[in-house]
Amino acid sequence: MKKFLIGAAFVYATASLTGCTGNETKAETYDAIVADATAAHAEAKKMNNVWKQKAMKLSYVDHYLDLAAKAKEKGDEAGAIKHAKAAQKTAHAEVAQMNNNQNIKAAWEK
Repeated sequence: MKKFLIGAAFVYATASLTGCTGNETKAETYDAIVADATAAHAEAKKMNNVWKQKAMKLSYVDHYLDLAAKAKEKGDEAGAIKHAKAAQKTAHAEVAQMNNNQNIKAAWEK
């Protein structure tokens, strides 16, 4: 019985560890994230859907990219990636909003 329990525990542990091998996240570099955010933001600009408040000098994406660049200058790699990912997420949301709503018409239009 002892051998069976040890064998079963070994099989379970092996199956658990091999099941997780496909779950690793991609290690994206700062430059790749910034390039992706910039490309998505450029597409949003083409569609005339840039998120910005009236009092802001920069759009949200540009603001996050500016914060990321400042963090990168200071040597804060984690902060730079954090702000770059925020810019990337916002840029993709701008594009997704425009793509999801491009066929919507006002109720009074026929």
